[in-house]
Amino acid sequence: MNQNTTESTVTVETLDDVPEHVLRGLPEDVRLFPSAVDKTRLGVWATKSILKGKKFGPFVGDKKKRSQVKSNVYMWEVYYPNLGWMCVDATDPEKGNWLRYINWARSGKEQNLFPLEINRTIYYKSLKPIAPGEELLVWYNGEDDPEIAAAIEEERASARSRRHSPKAKKVTDSAWPLDVPPPLRIAPAPGNARNPTAPHPTSSRNRLFCMSNQTRY
Repeated sequence: MNQNTTESTVTVETLDDVPEHVLRGLPEDVRLFPSAVDKTRLGVWATKSILKGKKFGPFVGDKKKRSQVKSNVYMWEVYYPNLGWMCVDATDPEKGNWLRYINWARSGKEQNLFPLEINRTIYYKSLKPIAPGEELLVWYNGEDDPEIAAAIEEERASARSRRHSPKAKKVTDSAWPLDVPPPLRIAPAPGNARNPTAPHPTSSRNRLFCMSNQTRY
């Protein structure tokens, strides 16, 4: 019996696909290798011990309106006072940096990074020590996670200290108050029916890579 089967072509990322500026921008304690959580993608792996609390960033990409973004696998959404909600989109590797290659954790146990928004710019911060040979994995957990809440509060305290320092620059009227972060906004991809409040994605290809106003300084 003959059967007609349709096989979809899956594109697998390789190091040959990575732009030169991304490779040059890699910190000395990480390298790109095939991901363990998504076999079609590269991932970011620690080559040296990374201490808890280390910050990476900023996340780089094109600023676009949501209607201009075709996929939210590689983007975050941020609110700008003069522009409104804008997506920082790194779908095109030429427009992004190495943070584009950090994948999403499949469970809380796997997660070792969390996102921070500082001055309308996205950074990643290590939630726990990361050993050599571990893949860096992020998720958009909010302040309901005690460890992340504590880390966010630590960032706020540090920001307050810098703000009130004699050497601190004057804060403009457009800046958000340090102590009153706006609410988290999660925007699911068009056609994606997965519950956005689920604790972790069941598939890295269906993930909601769109967080904004997680923390505001």
